[in-house]
Amino acid sequence: MVEIESEKMKMWMKAVAAVCMVAAFSGIIKVYGLENVIFFNKGIISLGAFLLGAAAAGKAWDGWRQNRRTFVIGYLMAYGLVFSEILGTAMRLEVTRGGVNLRISGALFMAGASVALALLVAPFFMTMIDFSIEPGREYGDEHRLNKVFLVVWGILFVGYFPCILAFYPGLYNNDMIWQWLQFDSWSFTTHHPLIHTLFSGAVIELGKILGGSYNNGIFLHSLVQTFLFTGAIAYGIRFMVKRRMNRIGVILVGLFFLLFPFFPVMGISTTKDTIFAGLFLITFVDICDMAAEGQFYRGRRLVLFLMNGVLMCLFRNNAIYGLAVMVCCLMIFWVILRARNRNRGFLLKAAGIAMVCILLSQIMFMALERGLHAEKGSKAEMLSLPMQQMARSYVYHQEEFSKEDREALLRFFDEASLLQYTYYLSDPVKNGLDMEKFQVFDFVRLWVRLGRQFPGEYVLSPLYNTMGLWYMGGDSSCYVEYKMLPPFDQEHVVEERSKLPWLKEYYTWFTDGNLQKFLPGLSIFFYTSFYSWCVVLAAGILIAKRRYEYLVLPLFLGCYGFSLVFGPCVTVRYFLAVMMCVPILAVVVFQKVLGGDEDADFLG
Repeated sequence: MVEIESEKMKMWMKAVAAVCMVAAFSGIIKVYGLENVIFFNKGIISLGAFLLGAAAAGKAWDGWRQNRRTFVIGYLMAYGLVFSEILGTAMRLEVTRGGVNLRISGALFMAGASVALALLVAPFFMTMIDFSIEPGREYGDEHRLNKVFLVVWGILFVGYFPCILAFYPGLYNNDMIWQWLQFDSWSFTTHHPLIHTLFSGAVIELGKILGGSYNNGIFLHSLVQTFLFTGAIAYGIRFMVKRRMNRIGVILVGLFFLLFPFFPVMGISTTKDTIFAGLFLITFVDICDMAAEGQFYRGRRLVLFLMNGVLMCLFRNNAIYGLAVMVCCLMIFWVILRARNRNRGFLLKAAGIAMVCILLSQIMFMALERGLHAEKGSKAEMLSLPMQQMARSYVYHQEEFSKEDREALLRFFDEASLLQYTYYLSDPVKNGLDMEKFQVFDFVRLWVRLGRQFPGEYVLSPLYNTMGLWYMGGDSSCYVEYKMLPPFDQEHVVEERSKLPWLKEYYTWFTDGNLQKFLPGLSIFFYTSFYSWCVVLAAGILIAKRRYEYLVLPLFLGCYGFSLVFGPCVTVRYFLAVMMCVPILAVVVFQKVLGGDEDADFLG
């Protein structure tokens, strides 16, 4: 009798879901403004959507009956992904062709339609929750692990060397033109990490002394940075071997780090993000190790961990903000657990260690700042989000501005810079901010006043600016700089002299246009949003498997990613650190629990 009632319920659910699926597809086409382009309601494709909805609902029902916890978590992750893709596509269509309903009604319909459409994706997430990897054989002693580390390090360094030759002497780009000038003039600002300015400037000058030219200086910088970068990756693979990852898995991850084109290119780029990413990876691996062992480092290992964490913060200014957000989250969880009378010692210890890293890094930063007599960096760097909101409001609603608000806005910004507003990058607007006329309270009052008048633009602006964190439809988040900067004077000249032009053409092929045009499906791995969703997936799987002690891993990555919300854009160099950590995170999440790990529950 129970089975008969269950089958009836299943049939009703399939019928309702099928109708909702057709309505969802039809309605989204209307929201996109494509009803006169895609004749969904007139074609047999609507019948296909009906059948697809029925099949998806049936599979969902079976999943619910088998494991409700797995189904709920898998469905919630599916809903988040589907809604973000529908919303992101709408926003991109509005940029490219217009006519999209991005008002509250359109957003609510997209959110509602995602309820039905998520049924199509939920089985994938449920499968991922149940997926696991059998551990390999025992790793042996510390001596063998160190041998693996050195061998992998050597292979990666040699494997990256052709990239150095392809872009010989290296990639002098991004912010190095200003940092090198600061080092040469010994006149510093905190706009860029001081420790990186000192490191890069010293290496380049040493290379010039040893080799007689600044080309050799950049070449030495490429060698040293690649050496450090590949060492950090080798440290991650060493951890995989320690955790008894099977040989095929180790080889696949190793090949990913070796052959994924963005990694060797970033290895020779003069951006601060490369060394930071290596330090971030080492920190993450150590956190994984402590989580797996069920205890924090002590003594010398703790000191080394803190030293690496401090260096990580010094090489990237927003790393401190990521740690600060993480501390806040840990304390919120502590309060929740305390209310439930559960062991919360781990959370306090983790928050304490993070706070020590923040404190020590700030002390070191202030020592560098005073020792070098560095000037404070521009406050404009912290205002990317509100500047974009105000500029977008002005561009799209200029005629609605009152005379008072327009005059107030133009006191802060050059009008030409406002009109150069770009949805994915704040630099054009930021460059037009007049810091001499900047007054915090006046700026905030204007920002609040415009927000009340144009709330829609204030919501859309940060969503557009951070699409690289949440939308996998493809945007500028795959951007990598391949061009050399011009010299800042006649003496400090660096010229590109590629030794392998054909290989340079291969690396520079990986641009947004080529990826979307020639690599359907595979292009997804080149966009930062894919790695954001990997972190979300990992958190969902850990919750589904009740491995709460490991949630600190996606929390660490997620908090750093959140700090980018307030930055100028989301590109590969900003998200490189998380991209490098995702394969290691996958090992922890998908590998079957090793003997002894059952007791490694920090939460008691």
